[in-house]
Amino acid sequence: MKILFGLVFIGIWLPMLLSGQEMPVRVVDSRTGKPVAFAHVKATESGSKTSRYFVSDFDGFVKFTIDRPTVFQVTYVGFQAYNDTLFPGKGETISLLPEVFSLDEIVVTAQYNPGSADRSLYRVNVINQLQLRRSAATDLTGLLRNQMNIRFSQDASLGTGMTLQGLSGEHVKILVDGVPVIGRLNGSVDLSQINLQNARQVEIIEGPMSVIYGSNALAGVVNIIPNEIPGNSLTANAGTFLESVGIINFDGGFSLRKGKNAFGLQAGRNFFSGYSPEDGGRAKLWKPRRQVNADANHSLSLKKLSVKIRLSYFDELLLIRGDLLPPYFERAFDNHFGTNRITAKADISTKGANPFTASNSLSFYRRIRTLYYNDLTIPEKTPTEYDTTGFGSFLSRGMYSFRNESGKFGSQIGYDVNAEWATGDRIGNQTQDVTDIAGFATIQYQPLEWFSLQPGFRYAYNSRFSSPLIYAMHAKAGPHKGVMFRASYSSGFRAPSLKELYLFFVDVNHDITGNPDLKPENSNHVQLQLTHRIEKVTYATETEARFFLNNIENQITLAETGDGSYTYFNLDQSQTMGYSVGIRSSLYPFFDLRLGWGSTGKANRFEGNESMKLYWSPEVTSEVTCRMDEIDLHITAIYKYTGKTTRIIMRADGQLDEGSMDAYHNLDLTVLKTFMNKRLAANVGVRNLFDVTNITSTGGSGGVHSGAGGNVPVAWGRTFFVKLSFNISKNETETKVK
Repeated sequence: MKILFGLVFIGIWLPMLLSGQEMPVRVVDSRTGKPVAFAHVKATESGSKTSRYFVSDFDGFVKFTIDRPTVFQVTYVGFQAYNDTLFPGKGETISLLPEVFSLDEIVVTAQYNPGSADRSLYRVNVINQLQLRRSAATDLTGLLRNQMNIRFSQDASLGTGMTLQGLSGEHVKILVDGVPVIGRLNGSVDLSQINLQNARQVEIIEGPMSVIYGSNALAGVVNIIPNEIPGNSLTANAGTFLESVGIINFDGGFSLRKGKNAFGLQAGRNFFSGYSPEDGGRAKLWKPRRQVNADANHSLSLKKLSVKIRLSYFDELLLIRGDLLPPYFERAFDNHFGTNRITAKADISTKGANPFTASNSLSFYRRIRTLYYNDLTIPEKTPTEYDTTGFGSFLSRGMYSFRNESGKFGSQIGYDVNAEWATGDRIGNQTQDVTDIAGFATIQYQPLEWFSLQPGFRYAYNSRFSSPLIYAMHAKAGPHKGVMFRASYSSGFRAPSLKELYLFFVDVNHDITGNPDLKPENSNHVQLQLTHRIEKVTYATETEARFFLNNIENQITLAETGDGSYTYFNLDQSQTMGYSVGIRSSLYPFFDLRLGWGSTGKANRFEGNESMKLYWSPEVTSEVTCRMDEIDLHITAIYKYTGKTTRIIMRADGQLDEGSMDAYHNLDLTVLKTFMNKRLAANVGVRNLFDVTNITSTGGSGGVHSGAGGNVPVAWGRTFFVKLSFNISKNETETKVK
């Protein structure tokens, strides 16, 4: 009887004793056994729709109360995510495995739902947070300049444009959190205007994406994913970047989460004093500029719905100083170019396995040019000319994604409305507009566990040009463990932009005229990719081979007319073809290695040139990082060789012809070290170790910048830099999100 009474007593009181008791959990490095401080922990009790958020302390401990099984998710930079169920009654030690390199990054661009990059039918190149920190890049130019299949075109005044798979920036969709960046000058978005201070990761999809993203996505998509507001109740950060060429940048921000609501603000100021390889007096080859940017966001998380609102602001002042005028050399004409860009975005998405998402954004871009007559003998300057050009864009995009319970069948249906308008002196003092309304659909079918297909189509109405049906087919197969094959085909269509049709941009340095007689482009694209990978706990390697072919009819190109001026023309046919081989390898905790080699061929057919001869341009990339994780020190060397490339010019007789630009090398060295339990991060390094400035261009004056002679500016020579970043967080353990 006593034994029975004792069992009854234990059965009644033991759960009560365990209920609500404090349960210590420690987060450690699986290799060294050392604690992982400031790891983010999300705890969700079984059957509950609420979550609690924690941050591990200096000794790796997280203390909380638990009275039922709880799902724990633990994340920290440099380690693989941990996900498991813990039970009340005993403490746990969570051992985080090192992130050798991320083969399974979570990606969102063009996906049905956020998911593993390895499972995506598209080949998504992810530049994650660790790579962002190692590179010390402050804008998209610094981050992408050493990437395979990406080439840059530099203009000391208009900024940096890019080509992807041999196709110019007009064919590359630049997105920030899924919203296209407006304000293309010579056809490309100035990448130096796109800052990375609030970026979580950058996703690059090479190849045709016209079905999902429409015009300007023939070559691919670059999407900057901003940081989400973390589960901590309060976080704050501050940073600075200094470079010996005359760059001084500052940025800072904070975020706050209270219950269902979260708020964030990030702002920065960038300054560049200008640079010339040789002392040229007041006039600088690389123009001085000042930039100010700010991002404010608010998110609301409800039981079945989440709402996100973001407001972004960018302001730039570009100064083009003129040479002193004779006879006394006391006066000069100076051009001031002011750029303003404002974007407001609102996202609504449902929660669940089959979500509906809707994104609406309104963007305004304005460029103001003021010509001053500057008398240096007195502090006075007189405005003599003034003109304003404005562009606006409204985007509404919605998608419903469905996947059945077995996961073998899925579909995505969406709409895309894009209205653009332009007005101002450089548009002929008129208002021009274009509207594109499209519907698109894709279907994913997985008949076998290792084989998937995704056909898709897009049909659009364009207010200026007749738009054809766009269609695509993507396939992925992995018949053997570690082997993955992807193939894709897509048609494409791109209507001329308002700038290509109507923009008139002439000053002392530039002479670009739009062409209202341009025809739209039609294209076909093929891409093949084979990947083999081996992944162990402390060692991983991935080898990739890729081939692409792009064929475009009536490609729109900016051609030099022979007298230093430029205008847009249609090429009868343009073709780019390329191949590349790459390897990624990592041995934890010693080194990370990335190597790439490839070549891109480009051919053009126009009147007087019917041969369609491919001119090949090789490139080599390498990135080697030596890791000393015990002291959290990373030393990285990044190298790229860019081969000789071709470009289109117009001879004095009005006929198109081909010129070329010489090859060049680039090598960057960076050192990353953290202090104060990773709250403070410091980067120091050298950029452009080979001291490259200008390269020789044949067949014309060298670029849109008409004063370049036979040289093209590609960099401002060897420089030294230092970057500091400081982060703090205050956690409120009982914060709940419903």
